[in-house]
Amino acid sequence: MRNIECIARAVVEEDGKFLLCRGKGLANWFFPGGHIEEGESAPEALVREIAEELGEESEVMRFLGASENKFHTKNGEVHEINLVFKVVLLSDGGRVSQEDHLEFAWLTRDELRDAVVFPTSLRDAVLAMSTKESPIWASEGF
Repeated sequence: MRNIECIARAVVEEDGKFLLCRGKGLANWFFPGGHIEEGESAPEALVREIAEELGEESEVMRFLGASENKFHTKNGEVHEINLVFKVVLLSDGGRVSQEDHLEFAWLTRDELRDAVVFPTSLRDAVLAMSTKESPIWASEGF
C-alpha cells in the first residue's frame, strides 16, 4: 500500500544562515516542519510544529513552493508532498530543541550545500533561490 504524506516545511534564514534539524545521532538534515494535521492549514501546522519542536513563536511570511519526494522505508514506499514556506522566528527562546530526539543547527549557505539534506532536491532549490519571488518546484525519486 502506498503512503502519501503532506508536510509543511519552513525555510528560516537569519544572518545568512539556514535553520535545519535532524534526529539526534543521524547524519541527514531536513528543513523544520511536520505533518499537517486534520483541520489545520499548512501555515498553522508550521507555527504549531515550530512551537512544539523549538519552543519559538513564528510567523509564516509567504509560500515559496512545493517539493515532492519518493523514497523507500522498511514499511514500504512513501510519497511525500512538502509545502514550503518562508518563516521568521518572532521570539528568542535560545533556539534549543524542545524534543529529546531532535537537534537544530544554523548552517551557512556553503555548509548547507555540503550537508546531507533530505530531500536533496529541496535543498538544491532553496540554494538556487534568488531575490526573485518565483516559486520552488522540486521533485526527487520519480
